[in-house]
Amino acid sequence: MRVLLVRLDGVGDAAVCTPLIAALRAAGHVVGAALTTRNAGIFNPHAIVAEHVLERIPWPAHGSTPDSSARAAQTIAAQRYDAALIASEEPEAYALARAIPVRVGFTTGWTRPFKNLWVRRQLTRAVSRLQRPGAGEEHEVEVLYRLGSGLVAASRPPDDVPVLRGVLTGAAAPSRRDAPVVVQAGGKWAASGVAGDALRAIVASLEPRGVRVVAAPHEREATAAELGVAVESFAGLPEWIAALDASAAVVTTDTGAAHVAGMLGVPVVDVFPDRDFAAQTRRWRPWASPSRLVRASALRGGAAGAIIEAELNAF
Repeated sequence: MRVLLVRLDGVGDAAVCTPLIAALRAAGHVVGAALTTRNAGIFNPHAIVAEHVLERIPWPAHGSTPDSSARAAQTIAAQRYDAALIASEEPEAYALARAIPVRVGFTTGWTRPFKNLWVRRQLTRAVSRLQRPGAGEEHEVEVLYRLGSGLVAASRPPDDVPVLRGVLTGAAAPSRRDAPVVVQAGGKWAASGVAGDALRAIVASLEPRGVRVVAAPHEREATAAELGVAVESFAGLPEWIAALDASAAVVTTDTGAAHVAGMLGVPVVDVFPDRDFAAQTRRWRPWASPSRLVRASALRGGAAGAIIEAELNAF
């Protein structure tokens, strides 16, 4: 079958679909992806038949630009997909799949009854999921994998790193000997509860090992000014993925970096906010790589560097 995955969200949201794509490919299906300018380029071109990219309207508005939506609809129609797996809640995600014969997506019970009734009318098969923190035991990868029921052979998502790497890079794993540690910096550290002085201490403590600080292009200058170090950013996701892939380990908050590294087999020190820590780490921890999960409240001042060093030494 020709299967369209619709994922109109962020980088991490797309990354956790990697096992689903790998399993669909292993079952002999041809896979395409409807993405946005936020996550386009995350999947290796050899892993998908087509990438349909929508340009998101800046927050707080919702949806995509009319021109990009029209182009995506046209290119999706040209691919003649047999099934659509809709992993996004945006109304336009369902609109993109409207003409595809089989349409599978999520409902959330009766927490939002009117929306759920509308969603059910858009689908040929609905998959129930829980959204409240702590309401379920599943990893997000496992939740998304249920969209592929009947299309994939294995009951559990693959966690074989070489298989997952094929979806993201299509290349053999690089040598990690003498590789630097990558710190994914940016505003989410402060949002998670880690102050700037603690992040500076973390970066300073990693300098003897070799450290590479990276940030999203729109955050690079502010991050460099806050940390007082050189900060790299990348023109596209493939270059950023290559930087994560070439590292000895990744130190990050719960961001796309953790989920990408978790599919590449790169060890991850993953910092989560204290709120709903157990539930959020169960749902969003790195999937297939070694990981250490740290509470944001543990990282205070100069001691933060020693804590991260200890976590890295545990790998």
